[in-house]
Amino acid sequence: AGARTAQQLAAEALDLTGVALDWGLTDWLVPGGAWSHQGTPLSAVLAIAQAAGGHVLSHRSLPTLQVRHPYPTAPWAWGTGAADVELAPDVLIVEGAEESGGSDINAVYVSGTTAGVLGHVLRAGTAGDKLASMVTDALITHVDAARQRGLAILGAAGAKQDVTLDMPVLTGSGADPGILDVGRLV
Repeated sequence: AGARTAQQLAAEALDLTGVALDWGLTDWLVPGGAWSHQGTPLSAVLAIAQAAGGHVLSHRSLPTLQVRHPYPTAPWAWGTGAADVELAPDVLIVEGAEESGGSDINAVYVSGTTAGVLGHVLRAGTAGDKLASMVTDALITHVDAARQRGLAILGAAGAKQDVTLDMPVLTGSGADPGILDVGRLV
């Protein structure tokens, strides 16, 4: 009934499960009565993460759910920053590359329902004239949730290339890259 942050709602859903939460989204306030859920603790955490365009991963070795955004940095800005991991081209074997089209959009409206906000999220530097279908979710109650959901929609749009790489898994002191976590910018 009381106001909680999205992270608090997810942590409360996992209470008494023995599973910890590693929150990697920008948190936002959810007013009391704005959201309710019936189902498993995992389905609650999934719903909360998806409201902001996020996804849920299992930690590789700990009983921990990791909530992450698919695009911590907007894809159109990847060329301006540093990568999480840099790979030497000599160790990579390209197994395949497949191109796929995507929607040609540069803006989206995202909205809460009863206690939400309406956000117009657009790709910076564009006219915002190619709209995706509007998205509504009871948990879009703050501009931070709206911005993250919009970035997930816009980031997934456009032409893409799925590249399959084969590379050695290096181990030992100072060995890079080792096993790469999902969501790393390579």
